[in-house]
Amino acid sequence: MLRFFLMTAVAALPSVAAADPSASGFDRPESVVFDSARDRMIVSSLNGEFNAKDGNGYLSLLDGQGQLQQKSWITGLDAPKGMAISGDLLFVADVDALKVIDLSAGSLVQSYPGDGAVFLNDVTVVGDAVYVTDLLENAIWRLDGGVFAPWLKSDDLSNPNGIAFDGQQLLVGSWGKGLQADFTTKAPGDLLAVDLDSKKITVVAEAVGNIDGIALAQDSIFVSDWVKGTVIRITSEGPEVVAEFPAGVADIGTDGENLLLPHMMQGSVEVLPLP
Repeated sequence: MLRFFLMTAVAALPSVAAADPSASGFDRPESVVFDSARDRMIVSSLNGEFNAKDGNGYLSLLDGQGQLQQKSWITGLDAPKGMAISGDLLFVADVDALKVIDLSAGSLVQSYPGDGAVFLNDVTVVGDAVYVTDLLENAIWRLDGGVFAPWLKSDDLSNPNGIAFDGQQLLVGSWGKGLQADFTTKAPGDLLAVDLDSKKITVVAEAVGNIDGIALAQDSIFVSDWVKGTVIRITSEGPEVVAEFPAGVADIGTDGENLLLPHMMQGSVEVLPLP
């Protein structure tokens, strides 16, 4: 059913100018993260269905300008999605487990299975803890002290997808309330904030869209709407669409000067100067 939605969603969109990819040839790229210590980008590709545990998923390396260096850098993953870096470690959300990659060695060094996890989606690091969203379980998981367990479960998360840490609180992009079998929603998702101490959930911006990725740069919050193919900047004045593409702009990243855009349905990655 999800495959049907992806195909029909693209067909239903109005004509939009195609992106100018920095690199192409990926198999459903989902996320891009910038490895500042090594001046390179890392791309996760599903290479299959969103929740397939088939061992077909992989990570690729791009140089600091977004040109492909190594397509099959890490292989044998299932459906890798969001990523976050802490020191020499890369944390990857992979269906129902959190995978850990040694960035220097270029190898998988640890896997933390999530008992009850269904659709682990995006990752952020806060100190020694790692937080991971589960879109289908309305949950945020946490890896802390070697224990990977649910940290917060609430319907108010409204199918959480993207996650980031702004230095004070977690920012969570919801896909939206009323999730349908075809992954459309009855209402667009909000940008949420979650207090790390009280776990209180508050709305930062209402009805933004079907939020996938979150990137923080230039005192602004940038989010992607997967269904509409838009990139939205959120400031104190509210949300503003700053770029439009075909559907499938997934988990965006930033190097501080550019937005790093995985175009899932086009199989490409674009480096877009910050608007």
